[in-house]
Amino acid sequence: MLNTTHPLELLARLFSYPDEGLLAAVKEAHEHGGGEAAGVGTGAFLAAMGERTLPELEELYIQAFDMNPDVCLDIGWHLFGEDYARGEFLVKVRQELRKYGLEEKGELPDHITCILPLMARMPEEESRQFGETFLLPALRKIEKAIGEENPYRHLLAALGRRLADSTQTASRTEGIIHD
Repeated sequence: MLNTTHPLELLARLFSYPDEGLLAAVKEAHEHGGGEAAGVGTGAFLAAMGERTLPELEELYIQAFDMNPDVCLDIGWHLFGEDYARGEFLVKVRQELRKYGLEEKGELPDHITCILPLMARMPEEESRQFGETFLLPALRKIEKAIGEENPYRHLLAALGRRLADSTQTASRTEGIIHD
C-alpha cells in the first residue's frame, strides 16, 4: 500500500516507471483518489492493463512516454520546448520543490511525477492556479498525442478531469463569494 493519501500523489505514482507494485497502486488510486471522474479513469486503466506482465508494462510505458517527445511527461517541454523559458521554469519548480520539502529523484523537476506531489503540498488555491496555468495546457497536448490504444490515455484523462473539476469548483465558489 502507498503511504500517501492525497489523490494527486496517488496519481503521480501511476505515472512512474512500472514496478511490481503498479497494479496495487492503481487499485488504491481507484478506491481512494480523485473523485468519481478520476475513479472512472483509473478503473479503465486497470481494466486495460489486464493481465500484463511486468516486462509488458515496462514496454508499454517506454512506448508511451519515452519514444515520442510529444507524449513525454516533462510539462515544461510541452509549454516552452527547449527555449530558455523552460530553464527558468525548471529553476522555479526546483525552488518550489525545496520550499515544500520534496526531493528530486532522477527526473527533471517538471516531470509529472514531481509536479503532482508538489501540487498536493501547495495550498489549495496555489495548487489550482498552478494546475490551470501549467499542468492542464501541457496535459491537453499529451492527451492529443497519445494513441487511443494506449491504456495510459485513461490516466491522463482522469488527471485532466480532476484538474478541470477543481478549476470549475473554484470558479463556482468564487462566483458565490463575489456575488
